[in-house]
Amino acid sequence: MEIKIRIVQDKRRKLQNGKYPIKIRAYNSGTKKEKRITTGLEMFEKDFNTCWKNGKREDQLKGNDKINFQKLYVLHARAEEAVSSLDYFDFKEFENRLRRKSSDKTNVSYHFSNTIKRFKEKGRIGAASSYNSALISLTKFHRVRTKSNNSQLSFLEINPKWLEDYEDYMVDDQERSITTVAIYTRTLRVIFNNAISSKDLDKKYYPFGRGKYEIPEERKVKKSLSQSQVGQMYNAKLPPLQDRARNYWFFSYSTNGMNFKDMAMLKFANLNQDEVSYYREKTKVKKRSNKKKIVVKLNSISTKIIDLYRNEQEDSDNYIFPILEKGDKPEIIFRKVNNFIRSINQQLKHIAKDLDFPDGFSTYWARHSFATNMINIGASIEMISEALNHSDTKVTQHYFDGFEEATKSEMMEKLIGNL
Repeated sequence: MEIKIRIVQDKRRKLQNGKYPIKIRAYNSGTKKEKRITTGLEMFEKDFNTCWKNGKREDQLKGNDKINFQKLYVLHARAEEAVSSLDYFDFKEFENRLRRKSSDKTNVSYHFSNTIKRFKEKGRIGAASSYNSALISLTKFHRVRTKSNNSQLSFLEINPKWLEDYEDYMVDDQERSITTVAIYTRTLRVIFNNAISSKDLDKKYYPFGRGKYEIPEERKVKKSLSQSQVGQMYNAKLPPLQDRARNYWFFSYSTNGMNFKDMAMLKFANLNQDEVSYYREKTKVKKRSNKKKIVVKLNSISTKIIDLYRNEQEDSDNYIFPILEKGDKPEIIFRKVNNFIRSINQQLKHIAKDLDFPDGFSTYWARHSFATNMINIGASIEMISEALNHSDTKVTQHYFDGFEEATKSEMMEKLIGNL
């Protein structure tokens, strides 16, 4: 496949001033397709022929002909550069690179914006929102650091010292957690990698890794309810809103710690008699191959909750639970799922207070409680990894590593109790 670039006059329409538009013609010899891109330039036919079409060199031209030649030469060079920067040619991406300013190559906001735009086009509204939050935080620090209103942050300004100062600023001045710093700097690392892979940035400017800036990690204990606490909540008498929150929490707990977004996205097409099968929402768009379907056998608890809340209209394209509606767009789904989880967590806080559960009790504890209690009854790490759909048992190992001290002591007592 060869991409041929030419500067042409569009003879299909003559402008009122008698000139013709100048366009860049990109031709893909592999697909036999072409695209003509408007440049904003226009010339009389005679002038175009003299300075360009007749193949004269720059040193053979004078006056306006030489000026016109230089304009067209720059256009042609930019088009060739745009083509060479693409690993896989795409007309849309070629045009984007052709039209951007030269400074956009190293502009952090430009690369963030492109990534956010692609996320939105793919319906990944949560990822777009997360990347936008990171961009706002990074540009805010840049303005504070430079003591100006300039938000044009360049990759060339970001080095290990810059990132260390950003971490201090976030923790000390903004009172944000190390976890937030890690999320935002991991996001920035992705943007750096994107800029390098698109040949907009040299690898020598990469500030991450050993000997440079290492993204902080804050090992947190995986919070979970013990088996007795799970039983306590299951048997508690609760008011209607708390009862609803409890039921959805137990649906997650009883379906191998199903993520609450995955729960909301379940359709009747995913339901087959005594099991539900689905793909994780967060891996649907990330993985193009080797996507693993999760199959969960329904039990008395999960079946009871489905029967309690299931939509009356049971066609295959409708959602099982009345959280979303058929036809909801990605932006609406994102908003509704967030509101659903927020409302559940509000009620779980009340439950935690009444039952004297640890602080921070939330929807996410269902997944950790399932994993931890499976460990406590003797399940192997391989079995739990399979149930949680982890890509590697190293991920599951965090559940073992994250036991609270009381749990560790209890397990040790069980281990030595019969000696």
